[in-house]
Amino acid sequence: MNYLAHTLLSKNNIDYQLGNLLADVLKGEGWVGASQQHLDGLNMHKQIDKFTDNSHIVRQALSTLGSGYLKGVVLDITFDYFLSKHWDKFVTIEKDVFIQNFYEHAKKQGSNLPSKANEFVTAIAKYDILGNYNTLIDLEQVFQRVNRRLSHRLLAKENTTDYLPRITENYDKLEQDFLQFFPTLIALFLQQSQAKSSEHLFKLDLPV
Repeated sequence: MNYLAHTLLSKNNIDYQLGNLLADVLKGEGWVGASQQHLDGLNMHKQIDKFTDNSHIVRQALSTLGSGYLKGVVLDITFDYFLSKHWDKFVTIEKDVFIQNFYEHAKKQGSNLPSKANEFVTAIAKYDILGNYNTLIDLEQVFQRVNRRLSHRLLAKENTTDYLPRITENYDKLEQDFLQFFPTLIALFLQQSQAKSSEHLFKLDLPV
């Protein structure tokens, strides 16, 4: 799962959300001054990634994308696109409100974060990264941004936009894979975090 999903699969607490979001940036490590909520968010990110890697639904979706090096990255981003599309099925608050609330609170946490993490959070808000998954054109633009960060060596083999035809050809199947998989991630989060109803934003009548 990508940035939007990790931010959402968190307790409704900015430190927890930031820990979950920043786990990859910080290589899963805490930092001096990190709160327990930061550390709990980092741990949740690891649990989400482990669960995702072992999911037969995700393996099925990956096989749909072929055999390239970047299919895992591509699927993570594509699933964030489907989360954005189907947000109201899972979440009790409007997506735009959730995202703007996160940006507002995250900006105030800069002094509590390592400089690399603060730069990442600043860029997330500045370019509205969490809100840029609304259309297939947006998805392509996300892929193009990813391509700009890839090495020349990898780009000589493939890039993320190479997967767009396969995504469009298999759109319905990938969408159903997401709709089947995401409720199981919500169940994982609720079980592992022991979050009370006041501490999360998920609808509780979801099939799992």
